[in-house]
Amino acid sequence: MDIFDASLFDSLWIGLIVGLASFVQSLTGFGFALVAVSLLPFFMDLQLAITLVLLVNLVCNLTLWWYHRDNFEWSRIIHLVGAGFLTIPIGVLGLHHIPEHLALQLLGALVLIYVIYSSLQLSPPELEGRRWAYAFGAASGVLTGAFNTGGPPIVIYGNCREWSPEQFKSHLPGTFAVMSVVAIATHVSQGHFDKMLLSQVGYATPFFLSGLGLGIWLSNYINAAQFRQVIMVLLSVVGLKLVF
Repeated sequence: MDIFDASLFDSLWIGLIVGLASFVQSLTGFGFALVAVSLLPFFMDLQLAITLVLLVNLVCNLTLWWYHRDNFEWSRIIHLVGAGFLTIPIGVLGLHHIPEHLALQLLGALVLIYVIYSSLQLSPPELEGRRWAYAFGAASGVLTGAFNTGGPPIVIYGNCREWSPEQFKSHLPGTFAVMSVVAIATHVSQGHFDKMLLSQVGYATPFFLSGLGLGIWLSNYINAAQFRQVIMVLLSVVGLKLVF
């Protein structure tokens, strides 16, 4: 389905999904791309969903990074980002050679794997040495380029490195903001951006800002851990839907 021929009803749902994703991100520190890219393909083409989320997600991550910048340290993400730079084009180009139905199934499988990992609450091993940062950064780069869902490898790496909640809220958006710039440049080189897409970004922006502000405000009153569990249930349902 071409988003630009979509009904106003579909466009409203697209805006609401973007708002929900930014709300989840600002409240829990994760999940914008996972939530948005998982739900948007029900209302628009997968490639358009990825590019739309990529642009909005860049603004989201820059905003959250600035808000939590006092806890940010470049030294903790530089090797992750460096590896991601090299593998983002692989993900972007690889998506061209995969049929959309198979790509959606792979996306659903990725979502389910992350949900299962999170629900098991495993004791993460200590990852010593830069090679692990390169490995997880490279995996994140491929997923960022293909689906803009490079969060799970970085979350797993951060857990293994015992990042504090404050470090997660600063280092995750900092990492994704930098990677998003490379991903956007690669998508532009492939001709995935045009004026019509930018107009859709403009339509979704008020929903994004509303969700972002609401999440930041409610983070002082809502138990983020419990809300995260609700989102995991939602992602489980969406992941199963995409796979089957």
